[in-house]
Amino acid sequence: MVAEDVVTVQRDTPVRTAVAKMSDSDVGSVVVVDDRQPVGVLTDRTIALALEDQPNVADRSAEELTDGKLITVDASTTIFEALQLMNDEGIRRLPVVDDDGRLQGIVTLDDALVLLANELDKIASTVREQSPRL
Repeated sequence: MVAEDVVTVQRDTPVRTAVAKMSDSDVGSVVVVDDRQPVGVLTDRTIALALEDQPNVADRSAEELTDGKLITVDASTTIFEALQLMNDEGIRRLPVVDDDGRLQGIVTLDDALVLLANELDKIASTVREQSPRL
């Protein structure tokens, strides 16, 4: 499950502009890109936590608030591999890139949980239909 409509900002985009874009798109993060190659993920949480030490955070660039440790996957990664990687790395978002490193989409923990919940619901319906005692 890859969301292809990824909200992005360029690396030099001011944080205040990134926040406006998050608000307009009703998302909690944006992928920071250089041309079409992801260089980081900027989250609403990162911005909120930065306010304590950097009160002028709104004027900084989006790239300045990314940690520089971007983990990506390619389109052949299964949802289970993506979930394992997110768990191992303690992250909630995985940009999906092509062979040239260009952004193709994103896998988020929220999207994966919704997908898996829907699949479990289908399975539960089948079991209920076939097992009257349940």
